[in-house]
Amino acid sequence: MSRTKIAIVSLAVALLASNAWWAYHALDHGVTLTYMGVSLDDNKEALSQALAILPLVASRNASRETVLAAARLPGDKSEAFEKDGFVWIGKIGLRFDSNGNVLEARRGWDPP
Repeated sequence: MSRTKIAIVSLAVALLASNAWWAYHALDHGVTLTYMGVSLDDNKEALSQALAILPLVASRNASRETVLAAARLPGDKSEAFEKDGFVWIGKIGLRFDSNGNVLEARRGWDPP
């Protein structure tokens, strides 16, 4: 094989390898941006819920039902459910005492 053919084959292989590397990184970057966007949306929703219930929790005289109603964002059609001592509504979980006061709030994706 002549030197010219070896050089052409080597450059073609290098071009294909570099294009594959760029394609992989572009795809990886796109997936990363998608996950980051979902994470930001989840944090935004949890923050909105927390800010909505904050005045009620600070007053210490709101009922459990009032706090849960305030935590429900407009357009959220999901039902609240209880698990591990928390009432989960939207992206947050709220733990209440026997009097209906909020003891703890947790994001839905935090480990227990």
